[in-house]
Amino acid sequence: MSSLKQPEACESLNDIRIGIDSLDKEIVQILAKRMGYVKAAAQFKPDEQSIPAPERVVVMLQDRKKWAEQAGLSAEYVERLFTDIIDWYINQQIKHWRSEHGLSIPESSHSA
Repeated sequence: MSSLKQPEACESLNDIRIGIDSLDKEIVQILAKRMGYVKAAAQFKPDEQSIPAPERVVVMLQDRKKWAEQAGLSAEYVERLFTDIIDWYINQQIKHWRSEHGLSIPESSHSA
């Protein structure tokens, strides 16, 4: 397998694909690491209703939109992406919180 090259140094479509695959793998690993923080946060939530924290979500989305603009990306796309990411993790945290407290997990919750 070729070593990872910077985009401007790629000499073939295969070099590009190797780079994209490598970055996608890192994204998946980061999402898994993020899950660790999400589950750890559950211990500080006194009840299930405190998990969604809509005021925190508003601030998070504003920050991510700003980061997107600074990186030259579409703020609207990044907002939609993180809205989905945050929603999924909130549901995962609820499932984890319920599991840790011996409560049933509704089947309608987003899949793991």
